[in-house]
Amino acid sequence: MANMANSGNNILNMPGAAVAVEASMKILYKLRGFRKRNPNTSALISALLGALCLSVFIYIEAIDLNARLINSAFAVFGLAIWLLADKKTAFLLGFFTALLWFWWIGLSFLYTEYPFLAPIAAIAIALIYAVIFLIYAWLPIYARAAAIAFGFWLIEPFGFAWFKPELILGSGYFSVHRAAYPLLVLAIYCLVIRAKKRRALYLTIAPIGFAAALFLPTPTAPKPPNLSIILANTNIDQSIKWQKSDLPRQITEVFELIDDAIAREADMIVLPEAAFAAFLNREEEMLDALLTRSFSIAIVTGGLSLKNHTPYNGAYIFKDGRYAIADKVFLVPFGEASPLPSWAGRFINRLFFDDAIDYAQASEPTDFTIGGYRFRAAICYEAAIEAMYRDAPPYMIAVSNNGWFVPSVEPTLQKLLMRLYARRYGKIIWHSSNQSPSEVVE
Repeated sequence: MANMANSGNNILNMPGAAVAVEASMKILYKLRGFRKRNPNTSALISALLGALCLSVFIYIEAIDLNARLINSAFAVFGLAIWLLADKKTAFLLGFFTALLWFWWIGLSFLYTEYPFLAPIAAIAIALIYAVIFLIYAWLPIYARAAAIAFGFWLIEPFGFAWFKPELILGSGYFSVHRAAYPLLVLAIYCLVIRAKKRRALYLTIAPIGFAAALFLPTPTAPKPPNLSIILANTNIDQSIKWQKSDLPRQITEVFELIDDAIAREADMIVLPEAAFAAFLNREEEMLDALLTRSFSIAIVTGGLSLKNHTPYNGAYIFKDGRYAIADKVFLVPFGEASPLPSWAGRFINRLFFDDAIDYAQASEPTDFTIGGYRFRAAICYEAAIEAMYRDAPPYMIAVSNNGWFVPSVEPTLQKLLMRLYARRYGKIIWHSSNQSPSEVVE
């Protein structure tokens, strides 16, 4: 289906979009003098309000509620509060916003010997973003607006690329075009700036910026391939995922899913990340069983591989008695590879991860062809990385294991990022996951 933001004509017919912009502009005029008229309002309240505005769309999506007007209005309010924040407010705003986005990030420690690190990890990442927001607040307001508009295209702490403020556009009426977010920030800047000179010019630019942010076109999704694709969904708890005693049951379940797809005469089945909790390229019996079935159906499954004593995470593609491995390009910082200098990375791995070695990564994404259609393989974290979508085929197969972070909003945030980039670049994604819904994203 075409993205609703793809067509200016479609959006122009939506009264909700006009209501959102008109209401936002009126409130922004009042917001300009908010601090001056309310000197006793604490930075804490302002920061909490701003963080809520910048984060509420994630939680609305998590409960599967369609609230485009609310999301659009809150996006404008949140960005305005961020732009106007003083240093104390900005620090707290960054802290609370990151906490609302990434409180789940430490949950993986619950499956290690150091579960007490779960809240510490969440607070640590919140403090990192608090400092970044504080640095922005030191800038003159015009430079601050530019930093808010473009900064997180460049700033990715420790290689973690999931904080994208532009994500707030994808759940509302605004376009997901790459230029829409900077134009929205420009429009808000023109409304809230206090300069008396050229005020009329600023007030002329603001509606233009809002209109462009609403109506910029993006590609329509491609026509779905003429293939029957089954997305498998598993529900294996992370606490037993890698236990050898449970591996036979897991393998039996996976092969039952494949055999069922064959019985349904599907062209392809997609299984989650690490559906086989083993170095699959070293498991001859499982490989033979998969290769045999690949004469009846194409199989894409997540799985580890060991090459020259080096581990890789990736996806296996089985077809017509042969297989290929799509190794992961973008690794999870600290989870799969340390972004620190080698000596520090070895120390962290020795201290917290039983002296494990980092995964290796591929130099470029892997594309493959099924039934004459070309797909790109993406593994979990990297399915939400924009670089995976540039110069990519129209179709993507993504596999995830979200068991590390459930229950939380991590699967929702991943889905929102995938949807943003799928719509921005005109792709369709078939996403198979463990412990979160498997679905087609477009």
